[in-house]
Amino acid sequence: MSYLASSALLAVLFGAAGSGTAVMPVLRIEQGPRLAAMGGAGIALVGDASAIYWNPAGLARVSGTSFALSHQQWFAGIKDEVLHAALPSGLGAIGLGLTYSGEPGIEFWDHNNFPGDTFSTWNGVLTAGYGFAVAKDWHVGAAVKSFYQSLYTSGGYGGACDIGFACRPLPFLSLGAVARNLGVAMYGPGLEQMPIEAGVGGGFALGPANVVLDFVLPIDNGVSLRAGVEYKPIPELALRLGYRTGPQDLGTLGALSGLTAGLGVGVGPFSLDYAIDPYGKLGLSHRIGLATALSARGAGSLRLKVVDGTSMDPLSAAVTTTGTKSYQGRTGISGEVMLTRLPAGELVIYTSRQGYLPRVDSMYIAGDREQSATIALSPLTYGAITGVIADAETRKPIGGRVAYSGAVQGSTGADSMLGNYTLRSLPAGQYRLTASGPTDDYVAQTCSMRVEPGRITTKDFYLVRRRQTIVLHGVNFETGKAALLPEFDSILARAGEILSMNPGIMVELAGHTDPREIATTEYPSNWELSQARAEAVRQYLVIKWGIAPERLTSHGYADTQPIAPNNTEEGMARNRRTEFRIAGQQ
Repeated sequence: MSYLASSALLAVLFGAAGSGTAVMPVLRIEQGPRLAAMGGAGIALVGDASAIYWNPAGLARVSGTSFALSHQQWFAGIKDEVLHAALPSGLGAIGLGLTYSGEPGIEFWDHNNFPGDTFSTWNGVLTAGYGFAVAKDWHVGAAVKSFYQSLYTSGGYGGACDIGFACRPLPFLSLGAVARNLGVAMYGPGLEQMPIEAGVGGGFALGPANVVLDFVLPIDNGVSLRAGVEYKPIPELALRLGYRTGPQDLGTLGALSGLTAGLGVGVGPFSLDYAIDPYGKLGLSHRIGLATALSARGAGSLRLKVVDGTSMDPLSAAVTTTGTKSYQGRTGISGEVMLTRLPAGELVIYTSRQGYLPRVDSMYIAGDREQSATIALSPLTYGAITGVIADAETRKPIGGRVAYSGAVQGSTGADSMLGNYTLRSLPAGQYRLTASGPTDDYVAQTCSMRVEPGRITTKDFYLVRRRQTIVLHGVNFETGKAALLPEFDSILARAGEILSMNPGIMVELAGHTDPREIATTEYPSNWELSQARAEAVRQYLVIKWGIAPERLTSHGYADTQPIAPNNTEEGMARNRRTEFRIAGQQ
């Protein structure tokens, strides 16, 4: 009987036949249409149920129960059927794989070169594995497989294992390494060489595109390069293209046989994938597959990106989350971080970076899908506040302290001689300032103000003493009258400023006269006259300055509280006065 036609065909596809050629070439056939369309490169990128073939460490990235079924149609009637499944468990996921490859209608020729009946050959591979995380974004995995090959009058069987490693040192970069088919095969009484191979690969996430590059070294051939790209113009559509220099024999099949292409369409939890491979004069190979992921509660993920709010450039920033999951970490130089295994619920995100205003955001996590969010941090721009702390009556500097809170908080002292203070390098924004005097006799004053970028803002504080009396010098009424004159405005403005800057104080307005009695129809005595003058000032402050009426009281004291002798015109002039008395605090 002559050697099988299928053996010759596989030798062309997977390397020249001859001494040292490994058995079970079906173990080298790429499984699943997605990565097959990308040049057969997937050692670093894989993160679904097909990881049981490509790199068992990729099983650790599976977030929910998933299944994948694919069919490959070769030429000469050869076809492959592949089933993959993955089930999250513990720190990773369990993977299962079942492969069937069959070739019907092979013609049998005897040793005299006469044709006989036709027969079929087939191969079966059963694989089980587990991948898990040893650290965040660092994974390892292993798989064991058993196989059987029927070759009409003989057959072979054996077992092997795969071991793999995968990591994501940066949000946009994945790396991986794998050793496949480490085992033995029995054909008849002797052992045969397995198609052992080792590979390393890298994957790059560039926005809507994934780029992959693998180097694979089989035990019975030279190093092959495999490269591919996947581009998603929309989330539901993936376009794929790749090239590989092995395992097929490009010298026999031609350089174009290294090309691969395909596409994928997603509809809800399902994805339909297709790949096409040209093999020169042998024809085309077609793959079609259907995959689905049955995400479980706690299988959500969030791709978080932090950018500069002005330039939209990516930022490396500190990220802390609370709520549905607690996390502390940083985004990479691409500005991205992937949070995985998120249960459904509210996630609170705290983002910060030196030189930027921190942010607090929240979002609802569905818990059964991948979500994305972009956080824009506003760059800090700086300004300053300067001013003096002085006595409200004397207008002389008194020193003290100014506390501030806003984008940042703190306090600074005011010079005891000059009364001046300066708040430097404040991030732009709204601030609350509180000025206190050098002793507790002074009533603290609080205000709100905005710091503008690149500007110095002036804010002076004039503090009043508790129970302090301030004489409003220059408020001199016409004889026998209580009407306010226009020239009083600048003097009364001082009282209005004190009340506005100290919204917590209560004030009594006290009217005083000299002892000379002035009796008119409107004011029968100095008591009524002094009361009317104090009330006139009160009404002015309420109407002109918007001071709450309940903060002000008025009282006339006639000539009962002189501050100077009444035996001279100068003394009596000093006694005809209106006083501004701090009565207390609200």
